[in-house]
Amino acid sequence: MSVPSTARGEVRVHLAGRDFLLRPSFAALAETETMAGCGLVPLARRFVDGGYGLRDVVAVLLPALKAGGTVPAGDVGDLVLDRGLLAVAPACAALLAAALGPGEAAANPL
Repeated sequence: MSVPSTARGEVRVHLAGRDFLLRPSFAALAETETMAGCGLVPLARRFVDGGYGLRDVVAVLLPALKAGGTVPAGDVGDLVLDRGLLAVAPACAALLAAALGPGEAAANPL
């Protein structure tokens, strides 16, 4: 896995025993909004408030994994459950914070 670029808002997530790169490209963020059924700001609020669920995590992860260049084998939802929802959610929150914040990646709100 390449080193995440904080200037581009990239984040690392550990799934299936290895690290993957999450990249918040425009296409990935637009797909995230479609999958989540809401905009990025309301979605980010769910992560901050602790009101997120498995579908929200997958909605952030799957498009960002594709944009990062590598999607792990298997169902991403199952991989999240294997790793633990609470273990993966901070990477999602950090990616959203970076996408919504100015310049350098914003601090992880979780």
